[in-house]
Amino acid sequence: MPGIFGCINRNGEPFPREASIAIANSLKHGDSYTSRLIVDSCALGIVEHTFLQDKNNLAYDKDRSLICVLRGNIYNKEDLSKELDIDFISGDLNDAQFIIDLFALKDLDFVKYINGSFNTAIYDKEADTLIIANDRYGTYPVFYSLNKKTFIFASEAKALLKGAEIPPLVNKIAIPEFFTSSYLLGDKTFFQGIRYVSPASILVYNRPTDNLQQKQYWDFSRGTTSAFKSQSYESYLETFKKLARKAVERCVQDKERIGVFLSGGLDSRVIAAFASQTGKEVITFTFGVKGCIQKRIAEAISERLGLKNVFYEIPPDFIARYSEDIVFRGDGLVRIRDCHFISMLEEVRKEVDTVLLGIYGVLFGWQRWEHPKKFFSQEHKLSSTDLANYLIKRYSRVLPLQDYQEAFTKEFYEEIEGAVQKNFMQTVDQRDFEHTLGRITRWVLFNSEPRYIFQNLQYINWYLETRYPFLDNELVDFLAFTLPPELKIRKIFLQKALNYCFPSLSDIPIEHGGAPPGAPLTRFLIGEFIASLKRRYVRTLERILSNRPIRLFESDDYRDYNRWLRIDSRNYALKVLLDPRTLNRGYFKSDYIRKIVKEHMTGKKDHDQMICDLINLELMFRIFFDSN
Repeated sequence: MPGIFGCINRNGEPFPREASIAIANSLKHGDSYTSRLIVDSCALGIVEHTFLQDKNNLAYDKDRSLICVLRGNIYNKEDLSKELDIDFISGDLNDAQFIIDLFALKDLDFVKYINGSFNTAIYDKEADTLIIANDRYGTYPVFYSLNKKTFIFASEAKALLKGAEIPPLVNKIAIPEFFTSSYLLGDKTFFQGIRYVSPASILVYNRPTDNLQQKQYWDFSRGTTSAFKSQSYESYLETFKKLARKAVERCVQDKERIGVFLSGGLDSRVIAAFASQTGKEVITFTFGVKGCIQKRIAEAISERLGLKNVFYEIPPDFIARYSEDIVFRGDGLVRIRDCHFISMLEEVRKEVDTVLLGIYGVLFGWQRWEHPKKFFSQEHKLSSTDLANYLIKRYSRVLPLQDYQEAFTKEFYEEIEGAVQKNFMQTVDQRDFEHTLGRITRWVLFNSEPRYIFQNLQYINWYLETRYPFLDNELVDFLAFTLPPELKIRKIFLQKALNYCFPSLSDIPIEHGGAPPGAPLTRFLIGEFIASLKRRYVRTLERILSNRPIRLFESDDYRDYNRWLRIDSRNYALKVLLDPRTLNRGYFKSDYIRKIVKEHMTGKKDHDQMICDLINLELMFRIFFDSN
């Protein structure tokens, strides 16, 4: 995966160049990657796509006392250069050199000034100190380890195993946590001794004192009702229009061919609409099953905006074809079930230079499941224990706590009993927000979104450069600290903002939301009804031919995992899960695995998420731990 890495020996000896090359090679997953590194008292390097190698995100200062490596993009270089009197040449100014100049002026506060999506590291040779920082939202994961010999960091956990010669030992408590929430909490990974860097963090390792410090330089701490200023609705809409347009322009300023992943929802169409006004060549890409409503919605939006739309049908055998690669590249943290676009990304790369993603939930992930209105009240507050229990229940995706004894072996259950609740409790912020919703939003921002959404999106970064206009700091500050909480429910404000900024799109239906309020019954909805009937007819026929129960109501999603696991990926799933190695791991009961496999394959129940996550776990053991 594209990323950065670095290592410094705790005893002061230079880090071997051969070991640095080995770390770089462990981050390369094909011929489309290139690497650069600098080996001094500290080793720093970057692995990047070959089509991005001219960015030169590895640099010295003039007297070679500072070395900087950077992954990602800084969008406010020009503004900061004027404000802080940094020598600014052009929009192509070396980002790493810019970080060095900013660090020289602002020391450790340099990161507070940056608007962008990035991971960066600076080695101060004079102080013999290594500094690592990421953006506010943890857009790109970075991992670190302080072991007996070295302090090492990298964008993939497996690179640390290679560079620091850390024996791959499984972190057992990560297993139930992964199956409960679909991601890991706090700084955990599946490897003992390897930790994840939280969003908005800066790590400082000083070698002479052998001291590692970590602090958070930005926090969602102003999100209280007293921070919101009453304005007219039109004023909010106009501010959003200004900031959203600026955010998209920043993301495309150094690119000519822009892609937008366009679905049937709101977020991506807002991004596509603003991108269409930049003067750049813009292509929209849509993925799904044949005849899905997302295809017709995306085509309609693209036509209205004057953009080319390309549709790719997701192949039903992608689980069988890509699972092992996904688990290896993603250190087991990237879920197979969330990688349905992977087979088409090579083709997308041929068409565009970078892709814009409409990630809006990073700030308001609670919109996906509307929380009780009482949480808006200053009078209604939950204790930390009650809030932790609420979060566990609300964000449990695959295996609820009450099913642990049925699923896990007796020995493993006794070993991890109560640990997940304790871990959730540790992630709940103890400060007293004026309403419970503020605490929930902060929890989502620093736990769910970076470790679930952004961790899983890394599979797109394996092939493409991705950018996130909704993560522009100015836009986030407006949405977080100016827009009142009641306007954020179910994305009502975003719908009104779209209609305000682009009236021509106002009558196009929203995926899972039908037609917008006041819109007539359009041909899209009629077409979706007909297409849905066709899909259900095909599925019913398949059930009859395979002697499976007929179901009157079944999910009609563009991600057809239930069906894929029963057809083209069926043999692969059975081969992995019914293998004696899987059944005798000692974590899940063998009878439980057989039961969910049988129930799913016969159509009695849908266990697609559990089956995919069990494949995730088993492949992780085979790839990283069995060989040890």
